[in-house]
Amino acid sequence: MSWPNEKTAVPDQPNPSSLEKTSEKDPLPSYTNATAGSSSAFQTPFASMSMHMEDRIRFMQFPIEVFNICRQAVLSIWKRGIQAQREYGSSKEIKLNGNPWRGSGDEAIDARRLICALLGTLHSQGWVLTLSTDISKKNWDKDTLIFRHQIPGPAPCDWCCIGFSKQDRLKFIDVAPEVSNGVVSRLGQGRVQDHRAHSRGVYEVKLRGTPWMASGTETMEARQLLLIMMGVLEEHGWTVYASVDQKNGGEKHTETDTWHCCRPKGWTRGAPVYHN
Repeated sequence: MSWPNEKTAVPDQPNPSSLEKTSEKDPLPSYTNATAGSSSAFQTPFASMSMHMEDRIRFMQFPIEVFNICRQAVLSIWKRGIQAQREYGSSKEIKLNGNPWRGSGDEAIDARRLICALLGTLHSQGWVLTLSTDISKKNWDKDTLIFRHQIPGPAPCDWCCIGFSKQDRLKFIDVAPEVSNGVVSRLGQGRVQDHRAHSRGVYEVKLRGTPWMASGTETMEARQLLLIMMGVLEEHGWTVYASVDQKNGGEKHTETDTWHCCRPKGWTRGAPVYHN
């Protein structure tokens, strides 16, 4: 058996002119056109909550029903009440009575409770914090909190917060006693100067030195203190959900953050701890 003659085995070659016509009729879709339809299916709603001046909260891009739920939370927690409400740019602004972002004493504690309650309210509506960010160089600026809507929503949680006050204080606000006592025990007398009940639901720890104004190697001792606190929180099922700058600083110094913490309802010791 012989191979066929090479000349007769060569397949017909396409006409070059026909290739040009085909390419003109069926161009490849552009990247924009090819992806426009698919990307829209994966868009996620984002929204923000931000604190302004000494007494304002602004909500941007939340559905009106979610804003109304947040407004009720404000009325429930902030006993001084709402002074005014308006549309401001593309946001809805609530002006509070008092000065929550400049206050001290009970007013500062209630301001922390207010932000904690709003974080919990939004969390219960499926709006989960993505990040807290500072985008302003102005004096007395505070954080902007950005949220992402999640379906299905996250598991229900309990909430509390921890304030870093003055130059040497920790304020445990609505924190379970086993957590605050655990922190005091773990830090020991070498770091803790005094600790006591401060007011309803608030336990205050006075630390030795000035850890929030530290210099030199003390700056690292202050950070080691944070690691100890994180460990105690996790032992009891809590995680730091948000670290928020929510108080006006001064011309020569900034303010410390407040830790807002959460734990799934019904958590039992030994169960896993989920970090949002």
